[in-house]
Order: sequence, then C-alpha cells, then structure tokens
Amino acid sequence: MLLATINNKLMKVLNWVIVMSMVFLVVSISLQILNRYVMRIPMAWTEEYAKYFFVWLAMFGSAKAVREKSHIFVDILEVLIKGKISQACGFIADCVSMVFFVTLFYVSIPWTVKNFGVNTESIPELNMGMFYLCIPLSAAVMILFGLEVMIARVKGVIEKEKGE
Repeated sequence: MLLATINNKLMKVLNWVIVMSMVFLVVSISLQILNRYVMRIPMAWTEEYAKYFFVWLAMFGSAKAVREKSHIFVDILEVLIKGKISQACGFIADCVSMVFFVTLFYVSIPWTVKNFGVNTESIPELNMGMFYLCIPLSAAVMILFGLEVMIARVKGVIEKEKGE
C-alpha cells in the first residue's frame, strides 16, 4: 500500500529527527550546567535552544506514538466491551484523534507563517517560525499515521468478518 510505504520512509526521517533533537537537547543542557555551575557564566542561548529542542522532541515523539499506537488511553471500554462494539469505539476514538490532528495542522499554519518574521531576544539569529514549524509538520505526520491506523483497523474488522 502506498500510504504504508510513505509512512515507513517518513518514520525513518522521524526517528532521525527525534534522535537529533534529543542529542541537541542533552548537549544544550550540558553546556548550560557547565557554564552556570562550573564556569559561573550563564548563557541564555543554551536554555533557549533546550526549550526548542524539547518541543521538537515532544511533537515528533507524539507523531511516532500515533503510528505505534502507544499514546496513553483509557482502555475500560475495550476491557468491558468486546467484538464489533469495541471496534466501533476504537474507530470513533481514531476519528476524534484525526479531528484534533487536522485542527492542529490548520490552526498552526497561520501561526507559524506569522512568526517567521520574529526573532528571539536571546538568540537574534533564531527565527521563531523555525521553532513553530514543528507543529504543522508533526500534525501532518500525525494525520498520515492516523490514516494508516484507521485503515488498518477497518481492514482488521473486514478480515475478521470474512474469517467468521
């Protein structure tokens, strides 16, 4: 399936972005600790970068969790209800998630575009649009991964019905 192929390639890029965000986050925090407590010269930019890398890490980590179905969820309905009703509840939950992802994507684009002309105070070279860019990008990835999850759920229900 084309969507699965695209998502597999996207997942490789996503894993790289997550790892690099984590590496830069650790380096930035380590520099902050070294400069603040050892050299006694705090550097504002290390704290600023740490915040940005953390947000990128969280947003793209959330996208990865969508594909791996590893977000926190309340499974009481899944435990109490079995069969088609349980699958229907899961599909409704997937639809609600998709509404959130699409809304996040739609709302974040104008905000990101608006902030491409704004620079940070502590790091004048850093454009705020680059910081906010992770929101529409991760939302788009969540939409693609969410579609794949929904399609897999529907296929699973159809295959179960054929097997019965």
